[in-house]
Parts: sequence; structure tokens; C-alpha cells
Amino acid sequence: MQKAIAKYGLAAHLALLAVAPLVLFPFCSDAATAVVVLWLSLFGLCWLLLGPSVHTGEMLHDARRRIAHAIFRDPLFWAFLAVVVVAGLRALNTGIGIVYDYEQREWGVADPACLFLPGSVADCGFLPFSVSLAAGVVVLGCRLAMGRSARMAFLLIASLLSGATAAAMLVFAANGDMVSMAALEHAPERFIGPGAGFAVYLMCATVAVFAAFERKWNKSMPLVMLAVAGNAAGLFAFLPPLEAVVFLGAVLVVFLGVFVCAWRTLRGTNEFRILVVFSISLVLGGLLVMATVPEAMVEAKLNAIVEGGFFPQEYMEIRRRLSAAALKAWSGSPWAGVGVGAFRFQLRFNVAQADLMALPKHVVAVSNGWWQLLVERGIVGVALVALPFGFLLFTYFKRMAISLRQLAMPGPSSLLAPFALAAVVSMAFFGGSPLRPEVLIALGAALAVSANSFSKRRG
Repeated sequence: MQKAIAKYGLAAHLALLAVAPLVLFPFCSDAATAVVVLWLSLFGLCWLLLGPSVHTGEMLHDARRRIAHAIFRDPLFWAFLAVVVVAGLRALNTGIGIVYDYEQREWGVADPACLFLPGSVADCGFLPFSVSLAAGVVVLGCRLAMGRSARMAFLLIASLLSGATAAAMLVFAANGDMVSMAALEHAPERFIGPGAGFAVYLMCATVAVFAAFERKWNKSMPLVMLAVAGNAAGLFAFLPPLEAVVFLGAVLVVFLGVFVCAWRTLRGTNEFRILVVFSISLVLGGLLVMATVPEAMVEAKLNAIVEGGFFPQEYMEIRRRLSAAALKAWSGSPWAGVGVGAFRFQLRFNVAQADLMALPKHVVAVSNGWWQLLVERGIVGVALVALPFGFLLFTYFKRMAISLRQLAMPGPSSLLAPFALAAVVSMAFFGGSPLRPEVLIALGAALAVSANSFSKRRG
């Protein structure tokens, strides 16, 4: 037991931290989620510094010293520190809201307390601050503090928690839960659903299937099947048709890589056992969808996928109007943006009355995640989101080049980074779900795990 805790305790805590925004989504407000994530980040940081994976022949205190030095030497740590500082300032710089100017006799949007700093609507900046801190802890842990077995355990535990959450949300929706039912309706301008998170964790679960067979985690096989089945059901149920097709295509490519890697490295017929386990899990996910999602919704989505009618007739027009409003609002504050959560206030002042009447009620976001990111966070915010991913991609391609030069075959987790990133980036043009907190954390962790699947030493 002591060996298991020492080996996988960090992986379990970081997995719980990574999935926390997704697990709490149906139950808690953003403010409550932020508090939980902040406390979990503290526990995760303690495990990162005190319980890292130990190399062969290394004492634990030496491993702690090695990880501490590696963190402070890593430029990614300083990038995350900058992100956390700016997110903290944004969370404190509130005051944005609708106000009435009695002198001008008109309504307007109040500026944040400090005009030249990034701002946010009250209670809207706390969750991004907590998530930026959590992302730093999770990504640095996957990048520096865990060995290969611990990283595979992280993928398994995180995808298991995500799959269980997807199954629970589908059961809640079948029993009338309003949040889960709203997530099934796929209206990205009014509700940013959790589907992309389930899709990314389905890719992680696909790699975890290989790890379970490779490392003979036979007792974990039911958990692996739950991870695949739950996330597959969540992918289909909570994503619009186009996003479901794109993410499912990415999952199938990752599985093809897993199958080829199993055929080359595992003994016996394990590659076919992996195929059987994965196929049965997908069937179980389909049965879960059929048992919980209204038949009309399932038929409509399947017809849209088969016929290629991915968007309702009015979707593109709504998206065009909202993107034009976002452009106009962003042009007034290009560097710092209008503030996190402020687009819903800016909308009515940046569209013509006829366009406003044609839009749905209670619009909270642009049906284009990139415009949403740019209009609320500005150029500085976009750069801060891109900076950690830039360091992770640099490490990924650098180690891939070393591995190719040595003709060394990486593990199947190397496929997570390119295909998860490509799916998230492309689908963010059609909604904000790929930019939800749990997706960004999962994507950063996937990039770190993928980079570590290559050889680190030059030949």
C-alpha cells in the first residue's frame, strides 16, 4: 500500500484536480467551483513538492530537491506565474455592469475599477484565476514530477472521473435536471456545455486501455471500460453534430495508433483484446445514450451526421451577428478586452436594434470561442493563454525530433497532443466549449504527457 501511494498518490490528486471543474459543473456555481479548485490546487501542490515519482536508486528527499530545482529552472513555471498574476488582478478588478447615466439620460456599461488593467464582472474572474493556478500545478506535475506509470495512472483516473460524471449527467438529464438538460440542447450562445471535456478525456481513456494491458492492470479493466463508455456517451450527447464527428474522428485515429503500438510491443493477442474491450465499451456508451437521452434528440443528431446538416438553419446567421458585435466591442478595448463575463452587457450596445431583436434571448457568449476569448480578454489575454501551450509544443516537437533521430518508437500517448489540440482549436471556431476550464487543463496535461512519451536524451 505504501508503495502504491508513493507511486500513484500524486497522479490521483492531480487527476482529481484536473477533472474538478467538470465534476462540479452540474452541482455548483462558478464561485463555489473556484473555491474547491483552489483548495484542491493547494493539496496538489503539496503532493507535487513532497511526493514526486522517484527514480531507481533515488531517495525521496533527493527526488524532492530534484523536482524543486526543475520547476524553478523551467520557463513554463514562470509563464504560468505570469498567467496567475494577471488572472488574479483581473479577478480583483471588478465593477463592470449596466449603469444609467443621468446626465446623458442613457444606459451604458460601467468600466472596471482600474481602467487600464484587465477587468471582470463580479464573481466571473475568480474561476479563471483558480483554474489558471490548477492548470499550472497539473501541467508541471505531468511534465516534471511523474514517471511513466504514474502518467498512465493519471490518464486512467482522470478519464474515469470524467466518464463517471458524463454517466451521472445523462441520468440527471433523464430525471429532469435543468443544467444537464440545457447541456443537451447545444445552444453555444446561451450555454457553454461540457461536451469537449468528455471528448478530450475519451482520448485519454483510449491510451489508458493500452496502459492497462501493457502494465497488466487487470483489476482495473472494469474502470477502464467505464471511462471509455461514459466519455463516449458524453461526447455524443453533449456535443453538437459537427464537433461530435470531429472529436470522434480524432479518437479513432488515437485508437488506431494504440492498436498499432500494441501489435508492435505487446505479446500474444493483446492488440485484439484491446480492440474487444474498446468496442464493448463503445457499445455500452451507446446503450447509456439510448437509455437516457430522448429518442427525438438521438434521431435528430444521427440524421444531422448522416445527411451533413450539422447546423440549424439560423445558426450561421446568429454566429455572424454575434461575431460582428464582438468585433465592434473589442475594437474599443483591444489590449485588455471588455472584461471576463462582460460580453453579455456589451452586446446590446454594439448591434443594431433589428439585429438585437433577431438574436435569441439571454445571450452570454459568441458562437465562436476565439472571438469570445479575444473580446473579453483582449490581445494580452490571448497571448497569456497561448504562452504555456507554446512552451509545451516546443518541448513536444523538440523531443519528437530527438526520437526520430534515434529511430525510437514513442508510446501511443504521443498521439494525444496533435489530435486533441487540432480538434480543440478547430472546434473553438463554432462554440466556446473547447475553451472551458477542464478542457484547457486536460489539453495542457495531454501535451505534457505526450512530450514525455518521447526520448529525452540526445543520441
